[in-house]
Amino acid sequence: MTATFAEKTLIETGFSEVFQNRIAPRLSELENERKARLATARRHAAIALGAGAVLGLLFVVFGSGSGGMGEMAAGFGVPLAFGGVGALLLWKRQSGKWGGSVAQTVMPVVCDFMGDLRHDHEALKGFPLERMRKLGVIGNYNRSEISDRLEGRYRDTDFELVEARLIREKSSSSSDSDDGSSDRSSRTLFKGLLMRIAVPEPIPTRILIARDFGIGNKLGELLGGSSGRGMPKYDTGHPEFEQYFEVYAADPEIARDVLESAFLDSLLSIAETEGGRHGAQGLQAGFHDEAFFMALRREGDFLAMGSLRTPMDNIEEDLHRIFDDIATIHRIIDRLHGD
Repeated sequence: MTATFAEKTLIETGFSEVFQNRIAPRLSELENERKARLATARRHAAIALGAGAVLGLLFVVFGSGSGGMGEMAAGFGVPLAFGGVGALLLWKRQSGKWGGSVAQTVMPVVCDFMGDLRHDHEALKGFPLERMRKLGVIGNYNRSEISDRLEGRYRDTDFELVEARLIREKSSSSSDSDDGSSDRSSRTLFKGLLMRIAVPEPIPTRILIARDFGIGNKLGELLGGSSGRGMPKYDTGHPEFEQYFEVYAADPEIARDVLESAFLDSLLSIAETEGGRHGAQGLQAGFHDEAFFMALRREGDFLAMGSLRTPMDNIEEDLHRIFDDIATIHRIIDRLHGD
């Protein structure tokens, strides 16, 4: 299999040779695995759809003869729809396994090339979500999904980040149900990147940089509790920054020393350039002891590679996206350093 890598950005400089020596020789093996998983995904999806169609036909043939055309159509369509959902889940299962296989092959090479960078597709080491929740950077979720943990050092600054989906699930008893069953609902509170960036010296207070929700912030200030907004509000004196954010600090005097105008300029620039369609409204952040935490809303998947339908000789575009994703944390640290 013939594939090449053309360097496009500064972060990729020198990777073309690494690609030819360490990744290109593995592409034929990966392509065979892709074809096998694609065939499995198609077979499993066809079985699920077929089962749904058979159940629908059985309902139509053996169901109540008194039902009209609408009832018959529903009797056929509902099982078919369940079959479609099953087919989609089975397809995603194979797609996820395939993406993991590509990551296990490619990411160690990319991390070696970058230097002082480690990647864990399953995020087995976890992430300090509870610290971020108590600080108020993220909301009160009760289910989390994290993946693609990156940990490393850049410009003498330690960092770690994960892709995360934070979900709030709740159940309510149905008054119309005789068996006491409950209805469950879920809402995604956050989807994007969570980051922990080391600070040069520990910050001896808690500081929350929250999005300005207007009346929502006022309510948070009144309710207080453990969400960070129980702390006194601090006016940064930065008019542009105050258009988008509200700052709360356990010790406003320390916050004054930490949140200098140049830092607020940098944080506002990060929010505007890295927040995608969310813009400045896509960022929340805070300081706690030795760490600066940031939650950055983001569309699309982080470090995604390997589509079941895409041959491996097209891996170059995936690699460009990988490098751009890694460059995100570099750009943020550069701006925090004032560049």
